[in-house]
Amino acid sequence: MVRKDQPKISQCMIVKNEEKNIERALLWGKGIVAEQIVVDTGSTDRTVELAEKMGAKVYSFAWIDDFSAAKNFAISKATGDWIAFLDADEYFSDEDAKKIPALLAKLSGECESVLTAMLQLDDAGLVKAVDTHMRLFRRHPDLRYKNRIHEFLSFRGERPPRFWDATQELSIIHTGYTETENKRKRDEGRNLRLIQRELMEDPDNYEMLVYLGNEYETLEKWDLAEDAYRRAIALMPGSVKGDYDVLTSGCAFRFLELLAVVPGKNESDMMEIYEWAVENWPEEGDFSYIVGNYYAVKGDYVAGERYLRKALETMERYGTSRRSSLTSAKIMETYELLAVCCLNNGDREECVRYTTALLKENRYLMTTAMLFIVAFRQDLAKTGQEKSGASKVAALLGKSFYDFTSLKDRIFVLRAAMDARYPELIEVIRGLFTPEELAQVDRALNKT
Repeated sequence: MVRKDQPKISQCMIVKNEEKNIERALLWGKGIVAEQIVVDTGSTDRTVELAEKMGAKVYSFAWIDDFSAAKNFAISKATGDWIAFLDADEYFSDEDAKKIPALLAKLSGECESVLTAMLQLDDAGLVKAVDTHMRLFRRHPDLRYKNRIHEFLSFRGERPPRFWDATQELSIIHTGYTETENKRKRDEGRNLRLIQRELMEDPDNYEMLVYLGNEYETLEKWDLAEDAYRRAIALMPGSVKGDYDVLTSGCAFRFLELLAVVPGKNESDMMEIYEWAVENWPEEGDFSYIVGNYYAVKGDYVAGERYLRKALETMERYGTSRRSSLTSAKIMETYELLAVCCLNNGDREECVRYTTALLKENRYLMTTAMLFIVAFRQDLAKTGQEKSGASKVAALLGKSFYDFTSLKDRIFVLRAAMDARYPELIEVIRGLFTPEELAQVDRALNKT
């Protein structure tokens, strides 16, 4: 039962053929929301039946290729003080759902919406991306959705709602952006069609041009994507460039990534966009990560190290709330790539520092272990102690990271020593096996 002293919340959603998701989508709100409103846009499966069975108020809405129209119809049926507008493949965990009433109760009247995190899950149920959304907002006659697609909340069609940042407290779990779902949506061509309709009515809509670029990039139509991004950037007003904005900074991110990854693109174009991006969004570390990764993979380790360091410094200085999501998600890869750069730049001490930090977190990172060994081998070679020092390296590995009483650890270090092409260390590690174990290990290694 919903307590009488807590804010009245209306849960709203628009659906079509969501029988596999609808029960879970409604379940999180039980005991939290006062009413559940489901607007069906033409289901042919059991979605309506299941929603009614769950106690939701179900309304029909004839689909007119306009997500905002359908969502605003749902809002018109709500009676709560607040609206929770999630899709059928989205839900709050039980723990987070219980936080919502108390959080809303403490907000001032000036706050019109709540910003939450969004955890995007892949087919395996693993988090593949994290972003932010406004899905909790006050019910107000002047607060409605805008645009046929990539709809967003707008107050009187003039400004976004004032929000409270609850990204550290609330996360929506989204299971819809799997590879299977992405392929289905691409094949339908729905998004592209609706974006193009919006642009026919408003050719200078830079936001829709960003979304157009995203669609073309997803379809691997690189030149069309680049053209859309360039047009969007040219039309962006100065006001959005000075503030952190997910859409506009995201445009810079997607465009920069396209120029860095797609073969045949001009490096000078990439750096021009990079300089523009960091000037307008200096708190975003992902721009430097993209460029650093580009140079490191290319073999320009000096530039790779410089930009990867900058990515980490930016992330550490400004945090990861609504920014530096790629850098933070790939933090292990970033440190490992930095270690590669440092090693190739002759800075073995820094290589050891990065690899040590990584192995403390996960000692079974093969490339990292190999880099650690190579760095020490090179230091020993400078003083002519490469051969005699192998036992010292083995002792260090055993003291710092590995348990040599464990067969798994001995096999792992042996493989790392082989990858590092350090024959003296290989012999030291082989000496830790019994003859019977060594025979089994050799048979296994010969098979791989």
